[in-house]
Amino acid sequence: MTWTDEEIKQLEAASTIQNKPFGPDKATFTEDNPVWEVVVDGRLYIRGGNGTASRWYVNGTKNGSHIRLGNQEYAVDYRAVSDPAEVQAVTDAYQAKYHGQYPIDMMVEDRAAQATVELVKR
Repeated sequence: MTWTDEEIKQLEAASTIQNKPFGPDKATFTEDNPVWEVVVDGRLYIRGGNGTASRWYVNGTKNGSHIRLGNQEYAVDYRAVSDPAEVQAVTDAYQAKYHGQYPIDMMVEDRAAQATVELVKR
């Protein structure tokens, strides 16, 4: 599935979304944390400040996730991003959206950039 135009507008306007990756049983959420998110070319991205060792990154890439935006919850798959141009576009979007906010410096460093994922709506 793809994100609707209305959902993209809401995501672009949001400061954070709630990220709820599944554990190994794929039924129980291991976390429920706010994360920064960006939209690039109609696609939704998040990244882990602690890199690919982030617990939510590990669980989400293996088991999927739900995210919550306002009162709406969406089932999503994580698609790890490795294309350098796509990673750079996400870095640029993070810098534009969160410029001057803490911890933007950490979120645009290589370690976080390596943990860039696209959230693909199911």
